[in-house]
Amino acid sequence: MEEIITLISFVILVAFLMFIDLKVGKTQHHVMTLKSAALWTIFWIGAGVLFGFSLLLWGHHIHSIHSIEDLSFIIKKHHHLININGLAFDEALKLYRQNLTVEYFTGYFIEKSLSLDNIFVWLIIFMSFNVPEKYYKDILFWGIVGAVVFRFIFIFGLSSLLTAFEWVLFIFAAILLYTGIKMIFKKKDNGEKEKEKYQNHFIVRQFSKFRHFYPDYDRGFFFKKGGFIFVTGSFLVLCIVEFTDIIFAIDSIPAIFAITADPYIIYLSNIFAILGLRALFFLVYHGLRSLYYLNYGLGTLLILMGVKIITEDWLHEIGFTNIHSLILVLSIITITIVASLLKKNNSKVKSNV
Repeated sequence: MEEIITLISFVILVAFLMFIDLKVGKTQHHVMTLKSAALWTIFWIGAGVLFGFSLLLWGHHIHSIHSIEDLSFIIKKHHHLININGLAFDEALKLYRQNLTVEYFTGYFIEKSLSLDNIFVWLIIFMSFNVPEKYYKDILFWGIVGAVVFRFIFIFGLSSLLTAFEWVLFIFAAILLYTGIKMIFKKKDNGEKEKEKYQNHFIVRQFSKFRHFYPDYDRGFFFKKGGFIFVTGSFLVLCIVEFTDIIFAIDSIPAIFAITADPYIIYLSNIFAILGLRALFFLVYHGLRSLYYLNYGLGTLLILMGVKIITEDWLHEIGFTNIHSLILVLSIITITIVASLLKKNNSKVKSNV
């Protein structure tokens, strides 16, 4: 029962934060300014980090742990890489909460870094359909609401599947390895191929056959006329944004399952990582330097998570813990950013010579 109460409390917290985001957004300009995007990005990252550290105090309440037997059962059930043999209950509980915090932050940073690729695709979608800038915010907001709901279903559904069939993890590993290799060797282009792909998407073709389809963006998502409900271009773009998020979730969520099998930690880290995507989108939109080596960094990250799933037992034997996973993830992200910025600066120097 305590697990359900904890989850409901988290959902209420997320709903409250999103309500604040929506109400504040309505009082500002249609297009989020660079300053506003930066402040909101800091706010959402701060909220995610603060929540992560709060697990050090109350993390054991997630699974209603009140005895050493409860703790041993949860550690075994969710494959936490910690050893509590010989520890007093208080010491074991502290170690468990510390491990939860590390798992949360590892999952958070993985999802946050992978979401950058998602943002670039959203930019292409908006430009492909010539969506006016003033409609970006509403489409993104409801797109993220949909992502929160979908990922709840996806994560807890996968967790139930893993409980019954642990071999499913190896399917995840194969997906991660394939996606990572594909991402590393993906050719860079000017976006024309992506533009063509989205314009010929099956959703677009289906909408074009719909009699009550209004292609413009000035009437919200739906409107009523002559006794009929019409759907608009904004709703069409929202559907495509949601579809791409589902595709990205298929790649990113298995990566976090490589860190922990605890669905609550996966969901918590996932949701806090995607809550700030709207602000991060506008930060990128307003000219944040593009990361030249992003594909290589994200591809490497996915490959390493796939390898981790396959070699988990061996890694555990040699003393590899989730602390090492977190350090590895942060190192890859840092190297990707620094190398991309150096590449950008070198290109500027050469162009000025």
